Amino acid sequence: MLIKALLVAVWAGICAWDQYGPHLGFRKPLLAGAVTGLILGDLTQGLIIGATLELMWLGVNNVGSYVPPDVISGSVVGVAIGILSGGGEATGVAVAIPVSLLVQQLDMLCKTISISLVHKADKIAETGDFDKIDKLQYMGGGLIFLSRAVPTFIAVFLGASAIDSIMAAIPASVMTGLTVASKAIPAVGIAMLLTMMLKKNMWMFLILGFTLTAYLNLPTLALALIGACFAGVYDLIMNNKQKESSVNKAATVSVEVEEGVEGGWDL
Repeated sequence: MLIKALLVAVWAGICAWDQYGPHLGFRKPLLAGAVTGLILGDLTQGLIIGATLELMWLGVNNVGSYVPPDVISGSVVGVAIGILSGGGEATGVAVAIPVSLLVQQLDMLCKTISISLVHKADKIAETGDFDKIDKLQYMGGGLIFLSRAVPTFIAVFLGASAIDSIMAAIPASVMTGLTVASKAIPAVGIAMLLTMMLKKNMWMFLILGFTLTAYLNLPTLALALIGACFAGVYDLIMNNKQKESSVNKAATVSVEVEEGVEGGWDL
């Protein structure tokens, strides 16, 4: 059991690296759960529980600075406990939710610590000693790995009751503060996105999308397809303008060169 718990913990850490690195899709509940099931010798159950969690967390994404519940640890631990306990999907989902909420707080703590690493890297960059900056990168990556691997190992090795005990040990005032922050931060993230969209020529697309949704009741898929078409047209127009600008600049330079040759260069 110790070896299996370690392997599952390492897999959770690798999935966390994928979230901030190559983006190969390992962090998705379906793939994370499938490999967890393979490690524990029940790929079919891993796929079933992972697919269930994938549907449940389909709309969970980072918006601006908002940190959502950690679907990686929730998926890995949920699949592991669902398989080991024999409870299947119901147990997997029941365990995945508190685990994802607990690791959400650990993720916020790790990102807060990482801010100090960034400031330290800025100071080192002024000295030109870039080898030390590489070490800071490894430290940040190690924090991300451990933030998923450690709680996953504890949950798999000791069982779901260990997670419940940790949640119960956290003071109510701390949990209340984190809950309030988790509700306020999404508003900040959306405000950041709106600020970006209201710059230059982007505001018209925002108004168009709102109008199509609010007054024509178009579904999300239809709105996304229309947005893709407008994005393609906008891209073609901008590329043509850039090409025309480049041609005009080249023609201007050519004329200046010809005039200089005919009139003689003033050296």
